Amino acid sequence: MAKQQPQRRPAPQPQSQRKNAPAAPVRRTEKRESLFSAGREEFIFGRQNFLIIGAGLGLVLLGLLAMSGGWMPDPDTWDPDIIYSFRRITLAPILMVAGFVTVIYGIFKK
Repeated sequence: MAKQQPQRRPAPQPQSQRKNAPAAPVRRTEKRESLFSAGREEFIFGRQNFLIIGAGLGLVLLGLLAMSGGWMPDPDTWDPDIIYSFRRITLAPILMVAGFVTVIYGIFKK
């Protein structure tokens, strides 16, 4: 049987023949025209749309806060005026519906 010779490692290359490391990425300092644009393309919603949607969400949250609560001051007595008050039965749903309509308007406004 023939004896196999060990494999030889290639000799190290001189410093001048080594490949250069890749260059560091260059940071582009383009200035955008506005906050709501990404390069050449505009966002679907503008600043006014976001403000209208935010106001609508604020109305919805205000309606939820107006609807919350309802504990009785005395656990032994039942007071229907606390649970079925104007604020909880009428005002809060009106605020929430107005908020949803405002959000929808903010979405569809051109």
